[in-house]
Amino acid sequence: MPFPSPRPGRLSTRSARRKYSQTGNRITPGRLGAVRTSFQAVGVGALGLAVGIGATLAVNGLRGGGDPVASVQRLDLPATPAATAPAGREGADEARPVVAGTARAAVQRFLEATAREDFTGAYRLLDEAGRKRYPSAARWTRAQADRTVITGVRVGAARPAGRHTMNVTVELTHPPAIDPFAGLVPARTVEVWPARSEDGGWRVAADPVSVRADLPSDLRAPAVVTAWVQRLIGCDREGAADLQAGTDLYGPADLAEAPCKQRGRWTVAAPQRFDAAVEPETYVAAFGPEVGSWARLVPIQGPGTSFHVVVGPLGDAWRVLGTDPAQQTR
Repeated sequence: MPFPSPRPGRLSTRSARRKYSQTGNRITPGRLGAVRTSFQAVGVGALGLAVGIGATLAVNGLRGGGDPVASVQRLDLPATPAATAPAGREGADEARPVVAGTARAAVQRFLEATAREDFTGAYRLLDEAGRKRYPSAARWTRAQADRTVITGVRVGAARPAGRHTMNVTVELTHPPAIDPFAGLVPARTVEVWPARSEDGGWRVAADPVSVRADLPSDLRAPAVVTAWVQRLIGCDREGAADLQAGTDLYGPADLAEAPCKQRGRWTVAAPQRFDAAVEPETYVAAFGPEVGSWARLVPIQGPGTSFHVVVGPLGDAWRVLGTDPAQQTR
């Protein structure tokens, strides 16, 4: 499933770099789909925690359509921002657009400038349509507050995309986070940026035509949930918090307390898509409707309780966001 594309609100931004932290709470009734869970128990230790995955689970996360990622070239970014123009020169400098010799070079220079927050430098590489949309470097710079922070750029192949246009595939890295105000910031995205031939060279569009989050494999989620439940069985809430996206959890609080209180066998099953959630409203309210494309449900079964653990991708790992009941609670 492709990650939603440009741009404000699709990922956390320079103006919303807040760490995930939100108190858990109960949510309004509203069942989305039936829950179908198959457990396969395997004994673990005296308390009998088990993981049952069953047949091989083929998941592509958010890798959208299975298209291969273009081969890439590593680009090292300067550690410090470019020097700003002297006073009185900004107006003249920003009015002087520049071009690059190839589509790949244009996109490389544009994104490298953005990564080091040289927004005037990036503005000079905007294509004609972008400069009409943002008539000045000042307006372009203000718009960057609503865009995702870039920490690294790798440029891949350029492919024809119409008259005088090439689409350039890039892999961008970002500071990973799960932000309750803006949603998910994946550690990596694969994006396609159009470059257009203008004035004897190449310039770059203001936005990519597609953005895809590169997420950890779904198959890694049960191991994290297993470790989380094991710590809760031992009533080690502090240890369990190390496997969470934040200190507090979303969803019914009593479900997370069950492993500490109910002695016996606990099993963990294969992950499911978030659209199988019974009560998704709290997560949608916190992270927006896009939570359905990146969150996963991991069903667990205890001696007297069954529920879903909701996990989200944080960098290259899955982390617990909260709980979801296995059946309607109200």
